[in-house]
Amino acid sequence: MRKFRLKYFFLSILSGLLIALSFPKINAFYLAWIAFIPLIYCSLRNCVRNSLIYGFISGMICSAFSLYWIFSVLEYNTNSYIQSFAASGILWAYLSLYFSLWSGIISFSRRHFHPVLSSLFGACAWVTLEFIRTYFLTGFGWNSLGYSQSSFVHIIQIADITGVYGVSFIIVFINMLLYYWLQDSKNKRYLVLSAALFFAVILYGSVRIGKYNPTYGEKISVGVVQPNIDQYKKWNDSYIDYILQTLGNNAEYFKDKNIDLLIYPETALPGYLQNDLKLQNTVNDISSFSKLTLIGSPGFYNELIYNSIFAVKQDGTILNSHNKNHLVVFGEYIPFRKILAKYFGVLNSLGDFSKGQAMQIFRYNNLAVGATICSENFFPDLSRKLVVNGSKILTNHTNDAWFFDSFAPYQHFVMNIFRAIENRKNLIVSANTGISAVIDSSGNVLTKTKINENLSFISDAYQNEDITIYDRIGDGFSYLCSAFTLFIIILVFVL
Repeated sequence: MRKFRLKYFFLSILSGLLIALSFPKINAFYLAWIAFIPLIYCSLRNCVRNSLIYGFISGMICSAFSLYWIFSVLEYNTNSYIQSFAASGILWAYLSLYFSLWSGIISFSRRHFHPVLSSLFGACAWVTLEFIRTYFLTGFGWNSLGYSQSSFVHIIQIADITGVYGVSFIIVFINMLLYYWLQDSKNKRYLVLSAALFFAVILYGSVRIGKYNPTYGEKISVGVVQPNIDQYKKWNDSYIDYILQTLGNNAEYFKDKNIDLLIYPETALPGYLQNDLKLQNTVNDISSFSKLTLIGSPGFYNELIYNSIFAVKQDGTILNSHNKNHLVVFGEYIPFRKILAKYFGVLNSLGDFSKGQAMQIFRYNNLAVGATICSENFFPDLSRKLVVNGSKILTNHTNDAWFFDSFAPYQHFVMNIFRAIENRKNLIVSANTGISAVIDSSGNVLTKTKINENLSFISDAYQNEDITIYDRIGDGFSYLCSAFTLFIIILVFVL
């Protein structure tokens, strides 16, 4: 009996490890297609209580391995091992609960349905939990299962219908079918069904890639700056001149190029653009090289401070700004400040930011640019709102210097690939220290920088006015999965 339990224990660890390895930076994406099989075995051969435990083990291994960097970031910024371990451990355990619930749910329904229906239910349940995790409380959309397939461009094209959650669905559905085939290898129908589904999705992807080729749309020229300013220098007053000189040097690359759009990272400016003459003079100089420049700076309105992107015209005048709509807990604000402030400080040295209220589009001449700031690209619906409201090209402005050269910048970057496909828009990324890139409407990365590079580059990009099925229905697929999951759970109780 003890050996038997030990077997389940090791199998649950194996699943967690295989899932973790499928994500960037390791990026062994092919492992995701079999990674759940050991956990499914544990879940379908045990009672609900034990399945909850095995699911939690898988989730803890996956979370601690793939998101190990959370501890490093907290320790660097708080200089407290105890606080950092406590906070990261709580987050890893919280994320593990979703694995635990999924394992318990499929165990709960294991004797009631045909394997195909059981597989469908398992996939829908996973999508439901993943969707909840993305938005519940403040939300944590990092490492949704579909993101593991960012390199498998043909399989992820269905995101223009289902969003990233559709890719997660296909992975779990095929894992379930393969499990049932392994249990009855003489019966090939589950293997055939999984293969048919897999190749049908690839066929759809091939068709869509054929339409949304790298030159689809209206051509514009884009300049991207990656200044590579160390995090400890960004808000240290003694480095203001150094930062401005770096930004100026980067801008010199675009002299006499007269490009359409120039993009700088989140909080590129070390102060408040609206009232700092030195910053204004710098922006006047660098904005002269393009028709429209987007640059990150803290903004203030009615005594509130925002994390903002300012759109600046070629003559140096500010067109308008976008204030970040979704803030990072403890990175940009402290929830329940009266209770938690004495235990946790906000990592951002400027203090708490306020939440923006609208997704602003920058319209100028033929340009219609929708900008997201850093973690706003976690949330597919924010980019979707920009496109529905008229954006013809998307940008993401980020500062991944927080994460050093860990897995985090790579995991963060691939979310942009899915935002491009979901909306069929070119997406331009400008990172302070991270990965800057130009991504086409099929999710192909056309130009890409390395971590810790200081450079500027120019690339062609393409605008279009297309509206995808995902743009029209939003997360309708996820809601459908949630409704089906709830229906099956109710049905099990009735049966």
